[in-house]
Amino acid sequence: MNRQDKENEVVWLREQFQGVKGLFLTNYQGMTVAELNNLRTELRKHGVSFKVVKNTLARLACPDTDVALVQEHMVGPRAWAWTDQDGNLQDMAKALVDFSKTNKKLELVGGMLCGKTVNPEDLSELAKLPPREVLLGRVLGTMIAPVSAFVGTLAAVPRSFLCVLKAIEQQKEEGAEPSGS
Repeated sequence: MNRQDKENEVVWLREQFQGVKGLFLTNYQGMTVAELNNLRTELRKHGVSFKVVKNTLARLACPDTDVALVQEHMVGPRAWAWTDQDGNLQDMAKALVDFSKTNKKLELVGGMLCGKTVNPEDLSELAKLPPREVLLGRVLGTMIAPVSAFVGTLAAVPRSFLCVLKAIEQQKEEGAEPSGS
């Protein structure tokens, strides 16, 4: 790379890092180009960028961004996975964790999510979470449960009253039969 290419790369990286919601660094040593391309394709399906980035250029591009949190991990060969959307953080985590399970050469190093540093264990936990829609459904169910219970309790009072009236009616019918014979 000549100087102009490096400057262009730093400018491009700075633009990418400005709106990053989640970023994770990986050690890709020993992986083939085909394996890296498979991972890149899988991540791209979820709207996640994946690129091998020179650490010196990344250090120049990351000041005044949340990416500065991962500077301690910018040692050795690193491939970066990042996204600027909150909605696909879990997809990124799941894709990276699943790929690292099937390909032991990919080592998860560290990263940041929404302005906080995370380690590979945190990423694994995020990957295990159910999808966003399921979590929202659970929250909604939890919020509706007290209201449903209250409505059920309120409905039980007239229902109980009707059951008592029905029992009295049946008792009178049974009592009326013997006296009518």
